[in-house]
Amino acid sequence: MSGVGRYMKFTAQPGRGDELAEHLLRAADALRDLAGCELYLVNRATGQPDEVWVTELWLSQEALDASLEQLRTEAGQAQVAEVTALLDPDHPPERVELEPLGGVGYIPGGADYTHLNLEEVEDMAPRFGYGAHGEARFANRPLGTLSTGVSHQRLRPGVRQAFGHRHQHAEEVVVALGGSGRVKIDDEIRGLRPLDAIRFAPGSTRAFEAGPEGLELLVFSARHPGDAVMDPNFWPAEET
Repeated sequence: MSGVGRYMKFTAQPGRGDELAEHLLRAADALRDLAGCELYLVNRATGQPDEVWVTELWLSQEALDASLEQLRTEAGQAQVAEVTALLDPDHPPERVELEPLGGVGYIPGGADYTHLNLEEVEDMAPRFGYGAHGEARFANRPLGTLSTGVSHQRLRPGVRQAFGHRHQHAEEVVVALGGSGRVKIDDEIRGLRPLDAIRFAPGSTRAFEAGPEGLELLVFSARHPGDAVMDPNFWPAEET
């Protein structure tokens, strides 16, 4: 498998762990759009407020080397100097080089694909008692996706989803493929037309209602199994 990983342990001068963590979090933010950075996670050792760990995962050694080139720029050198000034001189940074092997959250790369027609995916709505509301086809397992969630949903004319839901971690994008309707997002209701796309932040609760032609939706999100929170009273039946 491809990939390069490492742990970095930084020990701040007594009482300066928060400052050190803030600097490293800013460094992480600067890496969000850097090609090849798969993970840059800043952690604090439990019970040791001045010990800060960074967990890194890179697509390749070349990607890691390219990131280090940024530290050689004037701005990068200034950032290094700020971090160094916060470190305990008696405890220099420690580094452990890693060879990623696999596991949850790790995408090893490689060449592969899956071709599937969404109509061939099992309609799960009848299984959970919602067949009268419409259709719900969840394609993650049939497609063999590792980090992406995909579902195809249809609401029958005039039908409102039986519950609202939000996520604890997953950002979600919903595209209206056909029909019409409305969506309730927290305390706001918006109309929908074909090819409308809506991005939902994890904490936003939402539910859809079909218009007279019904409503067809395609849903994409990062896969976070078990992080959905249901709200059966989100959109009361009497609300219009």
